[in-house]
Amino acid sequence: MKSESIQIYEDVLRGTLKRFPRGFWVDDESKNFQASAEITRYLIEEILHWDDKTLKREISCQVFFKHKLRGMLYMLFNDSVYAAINNAYPNKYHEWEFKCTPRNFWTLENAKRATIWLFKEKLNWSDDDIRHNVSRKIFVENGLDTMMHVLFKNNAKEALSNAFPDLFR
Repeated sequence: MKSESIQIYEDVLRGTLKRFPRGFWVDDESKNFQASAEITRYLIEEILHWDDKTLKREISCQVFFKHKLRGMLYMLFNDSVYAAINNAYPNKYHEWEFKCTPRNFWTLENAKRATIWLFKEKLNWSDDDIRHNVSRKIFVENGLDTMMHVLFKNNAKEALSNAFPDLFR
């Protein structure tokens, strides 16, 4: 049986309801985030039928807008796609895995987290693998090209020094 939130969302999509009822996104904060998580998962899994790879590549504000969730994205998540996705799938994804990272996301600390994640978790490289095989291309192929450009002027060694200061002296 579908939740009340999903039923309302389906009515909005069908046009039976012109929009979500007044106060739907602002009345009860904990209920709002639970409803938005259900609706976001429903959008991704039942309407769009996206797997993880497609979600990371395709999700955007426009997807939420097209599927009548502009108000939800604005009122609950300050137009942050990542915040909406993280609410629906807590701690499943990192900000940098999506096509567009949040505005002003790239700091040295976030770059450090992303670089360590890339080499130690995603690629599972040893310290020697990193020392001998690192290149800008590896960062770009794994979606970290903006980080490289914005913070490190496309210098892979600088990105590594930021993340692994003792390893690359």
